[in-house]
Amino acid sequence: MNPDKTNGRALISGLNLETEIDTAIMQLTLTYEYFSRKKMNAKPPANGAKPVKAFHLIQSFAPGECSAREAHAIGIEWVRQAFGEDYQAMVCTHTDHDHIHNHVLLCPYSLSGKKFNSNLNTLKRIRDVSDSICREQGIGIMEQLRAKPDHEPSSMSYGEWKHRKMGTSWKERIRVRIDLLVKSVNSLEELLSQLESVGYTIKRGKYISVKAPDQGRAVRLISLGKAYAENTLASRIEERAAARTKEKSFREFVDELWEEYRSSTGEFSKKYPDIYQLSHQLTVINRDHIRSIKELEDMINSVREEIEKIETEIRNGDVTSFHIDKYSERLDELRTKEKAYHDIIETFKLSDKGNYIDRIYNESQRRFVEQEQARKQLLSAESYEIYLPNNDNYPPLRELKKIPTTADYTKIFEGKMNFPDNERIGEKLEKIFNSIPQGRVGMIIKLGGTAYYTDDFGFKQLKRFDDSEPEQEHKKSFEQKITTKKKRER
Repeated sequence: MNPDKTNGRALISGLNLETEIDTAIMQLTLTYEYFSRKKMNAKPPANGAKPVKAFHLIQSFAPGECSAREAHAIGIEWVRQAFGEDYQAMVCTHTDHDHIHNHVLLCPYSLSGKKFNSNLNTLKRIRDVSDSICREQGIGIMEQLRAKPDHEPSSMSYGEWKHRKMGTSWKERIRVRIDLLVKSVNSLEELLSQLESVGYTIKRGKYISVKAPDQGRAVRLISLGKAYAENTLASRIEERAAARTKEKSFREFVDELWEEYRSSTGEFSKKYPDIYQLSHQLTVINRDHIRSIKELEDMINSVREEIEKIETEIRNGDVTSFHIDKYSERLDELRTKEKAYHDIIETFKLSDKGNYIDRIYNESQRRFVEQEQARKQLLSAESYEIYLPNNDNYPPLRELKKIPTTADYTKIFEGKMNFPDNERIGEKLEKIFNSIPQGRVGMIIKLGGTAYYTDDFGFKQLKRFDDSEPEQEHKKSFEQKITTKKKRER
């Protein structure tokens, strides 16, 4: 209900509730306690399921999909249709991000005592209601995204949502490490081995489970989201590895373009037939006694005339229902023959002009030169390395009890980046950090042989990151002695 996020609280509405926070809480408490026969502030049981005192729902819209007031109105109607008129709910529309979104606080009991039970079926139903209302308002981008096969359902518990947002969720920490490893490993097994090398426990079986150091229990990869299921992870790694393939020779580019040319519908839109298509075309030429392109063009005209004649007779009703199937079969035969004749002409044009050879050669040359330019640019780029803490703990530097060393961290990724001449180190680190979607406080970036701690306010240089802990203590002691000696000399 933050005024900064809700247009000065103008985007807050209560259904069967007052919008003043203290009054609303009192109303919710009375309803909960009356129907649950439990106190709102009662201590939760040590064992077993804990009572649900309220539900937190989020309804998001794509950037630019609707105005804040439209989103707010949709949120109110969503609650009414999904739960009924006699549920108590608070709808808050937030505008602090590019994507406008509604937060809904729902009492688990209606005013008539009906209890809402959250499960996969009820969640699907209320999502369907949301989609239906959005369609009525001409809004459908988020629904289209959900319809994609690779869409990851966003429903999660409030606790997981909050931990994920704050970066304290074990699942989110595992996701971060996996996402960075995907960029550098060559197989799923290598990724799992890398996790094991920094203290993760991997359980292999029908499903793969992962447990981070000091984590309470293992979680299946699929529970991290669809992007982390075994088959999806393997595909992600394979795609990344393919992008790191070795440089190609000019001949390899020619072979690659030839295959593209034969099957492309883009740049090389005219398909040069493969051996099976050529064989079929030769059969047609022999069967129909075609001796020249002029003969073939005359045959196409003849076929076209017969097609048009049959189509006219059907339109005019000159064909009885008894003969309609026979005429339809004849039409199919003629259209197949017409297409085969046109394909033969297209093949002749390609073979006669030989234009496809020049196009493949020129495009191969362009790609080869482009590869060489990229290689030279990469050689001149600055190298950097990314390190993550072995214990998956990401605090600000001031909260650490000791200066971190390579023994506490694992190099998870290395890459190169081009920077403008005379660019400051802080700007370089910022660019590297922004290029990594999984970037966060506690990560260490090593650039030009120097380590920098990603702090909550910028980057802090770590002078002894490469030293072992005993070496750090020795150097620290030595520096203290030098400092004391200088003070005495003064």
